[in-house]
Amino acid sequence: MVDELVEPAAAGPRRRLRWQPWLTVPAVVAAVVVALLPHVAVVRPWVVPSLQAVVPVVGLALVVLALVLALVRRWLPALVLVLGAVLGVAPALVPWPIGTGTEQSAGGAELTILSLNVQYGRADRQAVVDAVTSHDVDVLVLLEADEALLADLAALGLAGQLPHRTEPIASGGAAGSAILSAHPLQLEGRIRLPEGVAQFDQPVAVVEHPELGPVRVAAVHPVPPIDAVASWQASLRGLDDWQATHADLPLLLAGDFNAGYPHPQFRAIAADLTDTASLAGPLPRPTWPLGARVPAFTAIDHVLVRDLVPVGWEQVTVPGTDHRGIVATVTSAAAD
Repeated sequence: MVDELVEPAAAGPRRRLRWQPWLTVPAVVAAVVVALLPHVAVVRPWVVPSLQAVVPVVGLALVVLALVLALVRRWLPALVLVLGAVLGVAPALVPWPIGTGTEQSAGGAELTILSLNVQYGRADRQAVVDAVTSHDVDVLVLLEADEALLADLAALGLAGQLPHRTEPIASGGAAGSAILSAHPLQLEGRIRLPEGVAQFDQPVAVVEHPELGPVRVAAVHPVPPIDAVASWQASLRGLDDWQATHADLPLLLAGDFNAGYPHPQFRAIAADLTDTASLAGPLPRPTWPLGARVPAFTAIDHVLVRDLVPVGWEQVTVPGTDHRGIVATVTSAAAD
């Protein structure tokens, strides 16, 4: 019997990662733009910082598009988009609180702060008072405030809860800011920027907490980049210089920074500080705009601390303003 010669089965067609330039080239361009955008410090034209603000949203969109491409087996452009999204979104995440290296002291007292942009003084007065009461707030930082708003809040009983405040607001509108406190304040004027730089009021005061001791609080509100982009960058750089030279006391920066982690100018400020929002995880929680045709998409309101440890963080919604408020609770750092 002659053994039959059995030919080996023909190998199936090999699957190759096809280049598909009509998809891959646009994917590469999109991925490179998103990956580089959080590192670009150029502010002209103003559209650059505006695009940086939506990097997390664009990164998510790239991932969704990559999933769609993967479903139809367009692997190469899908991988390119995912890589661009990861590289772009990574700098925009809230970092783990390693800036100060501080640890919470055992049984330490706590200080709770509420920071809120009241949108030209339009925020619902009673809702502000209710937020202060329900969260047992020690310090209230108000941006875009005026004396009419403060008078209304006082008439609703806020003066009894927070009897101490910074100097009268002269400007009002978008530029007006105030710090109100349940504890005595030592007024330190305002953060000053060089002449010729458009700037809002940024009052500074030292809160004399009966248990934590003195804590320096600054109400932060740089001008928005759309109105004066060069002044916006100068304001953030000036704030970075200011916080670096005020290291003698525990520091608390609170307000509407008009910037977030997608902006390298903001990351420079936050590098040596601890973001209280880190308690909520790495994903930025959008704070603006509320009540618009689109959902809130960018986190520009922050509470940053140095030589203090965050133990509580949440957002509050107050009718009448397009910003979410930030409620943060901090305690003293453990002694070395």
